[in-house]
Amino acid sequence: MLGVHGLTPDIFLVVSIIVVTMILFVTEVVRVDVVAFLVLVLLGLTRLVPSDALFSGFSSDAVIALIGVMIISAGLERSGVVAKMAYYIMRLGGSSENRIRLYLMGVSGFCAGFLRSVSTVALLLPIITRIRQVTGIAKSRLLLPLSFCAILGSTLTMLGTGPLILLNSLLINSNGLTDKSGVKAPALGLFSVFPIGLALLVMGIIYFILLGKWVLPKAPLHVGTLNNGGSPGYFKRVYGIGADFCECRVPASSSLVDNTLRQWEWLLPPTIAIIGIKIGNNLHMPPLRKTEIKANSVIAMFGPKEEVEEFAKKYGLRMSPYLTAFPEHISPPHAGLCEAVVPPSSRLLGTNFGDLHMRREYGIQVLAVHRGDKVRRGKKEIGGLTLRAGDTLGMFCQWNSLGLLQKNPDFVIVTTDYPRKKMHTDKMWFAVFFFVLSIALIIFSDLSVSIGLLVGAVGMIFSGVISIDDAYEAVSWKTVFLLAGLIPLGIAVQTSGTSDWMGAYILKACAGYPEWILLLILGVIASIGSIILSNVGATIVLVPLAVHLAQILGDDPRAFALMVAIATSNSFIVPTHQANALISLPGEYKIMDFIKAGGLMSFLYLIVVMLMIKWMF
Repeated sequence: MLGVHGLTPDIFLVVSIIVVTMILFVTEVVRVDVVAFLVLVLLGLTRLVPSDALFSGFSSDAVIALIGVMIISAGLERSGVVAKMAYYIMRLGGSSENRIRLYLMGVSGFCAGFLRSVSTVALLLPIITRIRQVTGIAKSRLLLPLSFCAILGSTLTMLGTGPLILLNSLLINSNGLTDKSGVKAPALGLFSVFPIGLALLVMGIIYFILLGKWVLPKAPLHVGTLNNGGSPGYFKRVYGIGADFCECRVPASSSLVDNTLRQWEWLLPPTIAIIGIKIGNNLHMPPLRKTEIKANSVIAMFGPKEEVEEFAKKYGLRMSPYLTAFPEHISPPHAGLCEAVVPPSSRLLGTNFGDLHMRREYGIQVLAVHRGDKVRRGKKEIGGLTLRAGDTLGMFCQWNSLGLLQKNPDFVIVTTDYPRKKMHTDKMWFAVFFFVLSIALIIFSDLSVSIGLLVGAVGMIFSGVISIDDAYEAVSWKTVFLLAGLIPLGIAVQTSGTSDWMGAYILKACAGYPEWILLLILGVIASIGSIILSNVGATIVLVPLAVHLAQILGDDPRAFALMVAIATSNSFIVPTHQANALISLPGEYKIMDFIKAGGLMSFLYLIVVMLMIKWMF
């Protein structure tokens, strides 16, 4: 073992590179992937890593596995699996904030075990928007528990976080797959961390059930979405139409049975619009005015809830307490409100709205027209208008229809923040099958994690769940190059003796302390390091140190390495974790909100991880 003062030139160079990397990460002078490239160059110039291992990160199983996870996540999103989950969450949770929050925490935690926390939060964000629109529950009351439980749940499997995906490779590089007797130990399996992740997720759910009232920010007096062209609140203020999405069933006793949509629209108040009709198994969206509305049809309406209730009562309709036939079709990932302006160069100037056939030709439903200081709404007011330059159209449509309209030079689309990727809901079962297949191959065969995940990814591409171009876009190449660039730094920490040198300092400072104290100290160092170096960077640097400490103490290196890899996700008190950064703006959170909710959570997190590792190893 190296002495405390045994600083060699190689150790000095490695420590210098680590310090430079930390400074660049913290100051953000350049992007993190550029920093990773710089690390590669410095390691190559100083010959701290042999040339045949310098670029080993690009062929690492961990990096390939990460690419597979990203493609599979995109396939599950594109196929509508997540939207289907939103439907069941709202149906089970109703309008109760506590019940909805409980279901969201459970779903986000489970999904993050396979899809990673940031992917899970990104997938569920539209669900939160939809829940807020339907129930009025403030996003700030839901997003923080969602993100925290996604981070906790990401430790359910070895696929949930970058550090866990990397861990087996780092253990092999550090010669850490040995037990207390020095005998070769098996690599960590897919569900080796499941008990730890389950304990953390249960702790997080109980934490928000018991303390959510105090640690979550209070709901704002005015609850609304961000002020963009696609929010119901914006449409209500600017066009005086809408606010709520509602469903009504048409019983045989209704006086409007067998009437066409055109006849219905003459009876509707101008503040209500019919945006969809389901007759049997046939869905009409947008519905054409010649459509006959039969008994037992389901009508999707956009308008103030109280006015829809009044209309339903007047004409014998049954209003549903929640969406049952249209939850997916009018959810934010699939469709929404949007705006377009008629430019002076439009060839349609002077054309009557009735002759445009916007629903039939473009799949677009015009709800209102803003002209000058006046707004025209409903069939009676819009039907007789002719297009003029500067007319602003308030519309509802499927996003793929808006994408097609955007190519039409006769309209200028104002709404730009909408999903541009086509949803393949007809491929949902293909997506589920290949996802389950990839997990089954990892669990029940001797294939590596990377091969199992690539089987699922390739299956989704060949079955049409996601195109190859979309698969390339789904991969965060910035993250891939970050990992591939930093993996050799971990090799340098081990081979140069830096881990031995740092371990000597820690052992001297903690001489005589029990093992659990060392685990906690290692967890605290990893938690702080993740804020400075990112969770992946901290893991790469600290795992060799953890392995060295375990070997000196005669303990299982996997236990100490797990403490590092899991502790680097302990980023609750600051929004530096990608999942927390993703919710900061939509939830309108302040730093103090994270400190208030995450302070005690961070302490409990390390205690639970330490206790579970002691129990398992």
